Amino acid sequence: NAILVKKEQWKVLEEPAEEEDTEPIKKKNKKNNGMQRISSGKNSNTMVSVCLEPATTKSDEAASIIDPVVISCVHLDATDERKRILQLTKCLERSRSLLDHQSKGDDSTILLRPLRAIIVGDMNAEFVPGSCMVATLKEHQQKKKRQASKGSSSTQASPSTESDEAMAEVSACTEALRLTCAEPPTKEQLEDWRQLRQEAYDLVQDHCVFLDRIPTGPTRCAYEHSAVDTEDTATPRAMQSWKLDHLLYTCSDDDESDSKDNIGELRPLAYWATLEADPTSCQTGLPNATCPSDHLPIAAVFEIPPGQDATAKENEASSAFVQKLECFEKQHKEVVEQAKAELKVKEKELQQKELEKQKEAASNDPPAAVDNSKQGKKKKKGNQKRAPPSTEMMEMKREFRSRLKTLQKNQAHEREELVRDMGNREKLLLQAHCGIPWRQWLEQGAK
Repeated sequence: NAILVKKEQWKVLEEPAEEEDTEPIKKKNKKNNGMQRISSGKNSNTMVSVCLEPATTKSDEAASIIDPVVISCVHLDATDERKRILQLTKCLERSRSLLDHQSKGDDSTILLRPLRAIIVGDMNAEFVPGSCMVATLKEHQQKKKRQASKGSSSTQASPSTESDEAMAEVSACTEALRLTCAEPPTKEQLEDWRQLRQEAYDLVQDHCVFLDRIPTGPTRCAYEHSAVDTEDTATPRAMQSWKLDHLLYTCSDDDESDSKDNIGELRPLAYWATLEADPTSCQTGLPNATCPSDHLPIAAVFEIPPGQDATAKENEASSAFVQKLECFEKQHKEVVEQAKAELKVKEKELQQKELEKQKEAASNDPPAAVDNSKQGKKKKKGNQKRAPPSTEMMEMKREFRSRLKTLQKNQAHEREELVRDMGNREKLLLQAHCGIPWRQWLEQGAK
């Protein structure tokens, strides 16, 4: 894999220092067309990523405020959906690493900066309904969010919708595992498939992004996989086409992805036609006389609007969210501290009562006989044993642990309710405020 950069228009930003132990990216300046070749280098032979910003001049003020964008060229696994998801995970992690490195040590902006990236290449998947790859896209993310919202309002999906989704999952699982209609996936295989779909969904959620796909058509055409070789030359073998090459890009979490209010968002303007516009290749397959590759190339044009300073309205909304979050965390902390303080008071009162009982018992008992043979021996400190806690003390602590567990469970549910209504920007604000990933805050609360 490789990325070609027109150096007169784009500047390749430096790599994170922690990756210096690997082979550095090789750069070869080409005189032809002023191109710069970025080889896979420290990435891998199936993925190469590079962070770019416009090569500005003194007269080009608009370009100077365009935020960096990460471009990745990938070649995902051809046989295993799980491997494809893992490769896509690595791609997003590397994209985030490249972008965060440009913050130049400003820790306050690292977890707040939105990820803007384009991922392109042979993904060896068709993004069909019910697949794990399609679970990474914005359409599926919004669908899950609507379902979660309906679930919280006690509204369930219609039986027909659930049936369609189940059938789509079975079909996608059957195709991914290279099974046949006569050999459908087992219950265990379907359960693993649903689990992988959830992991794919969580993948983009964890990075606070939405991914969308340029609607390119089929790019690969060859004989059907199920076709059997025969000596009958009079009957032509059937050809089949697949959508294997894709362009993914980060987009807004708004319903209107082309909204002009989304400052700095990538906006697709145009893209190349694919095999749907080439009937000859659909009949002869690829490669052929007009296309020397077994895959048709894809391309798209994006508009990258200048990033602008946050408006007063955005700053006010961000401040209000942070204030709401601080009040939320303060309330949770106060409730827990109050419970612990009550335990200490009760524990102290119980200890005082037990001490008084011990003194009263000692005053009523006759003095014990003294064994003169042991007077010269000193007791070792290590041999002194603490008296076991009383039954009342053990019961009180047991009740407190149960109360604390219930309290933490309720607070986790409240955090889940709060996060459910958050957009990606609010999740980024949460991460910047707490200094930890939003999912860690969801599970454990603030530090």
